[in-house]
Amino acid sequence: MSKMDVNRDFQQFQEDGAINVAPQERLQENVLRYVKNELNPSHTRVFSKLLAVHAFIGTLTLTLCPQFSMSLTHQHHMFHYFHHTFGKYVCMFICGTIFIGTGAVFAAYLLKKSEVLLIRKTKWLYYTSMSMIAVLSFILLGADVYLPLALCWFAGASISGIALFDLNYKVRQVLMSS
Repeated sequence: MSKMDVNRDFQQFQEDGAINVAPQERLQENVLRYVKNELNPSHTRVFSKLLAVHAFIGTLTLTLCPQFSMSLTHQHHMFHYFHHTFGKYVCMFICGTIFIGTGAVFAAYLLKKSEVLLIRKTKWLYYTSMSMIAVLSFILLGADVYLPLALCWFAGASISGIALFDLNYKVRQVLMSS
């Protein structure tokens, strides 16, 4: 194609573009709805995604730290170390931290920025709910859950979930800006 042909095609394109062509109303509504949903995600969608991240990562942590005597590998070396070094209550706090905290670290990087910002607005709601769901899941799976130990586990899970999510959000911001 010669330079003259390209110029002629470009002029034809400019002339055709001068005609006011509006997109179909349905298409325009779909695009606007998509953009709105991306910028303002629903709590249901964000909670579902967060729950999926925590379920996957939480399952992986059961190879290291048996929550309420539940373990995938039956390796209790880390559990025994924490239990004998710090006592049962601190051990359960640490186990809750490992279980929910590791998921919070991954969630801060895996979720979209708009979803992360929504979680940060209502972080106590998200992470106390996530911790309650985890404890209820252990109970449903047959774990022996005792209230004093469960409260320590719950405190570790909720507090560390929020703290680690916020910390990794800030790290993500630094990494994205540089």
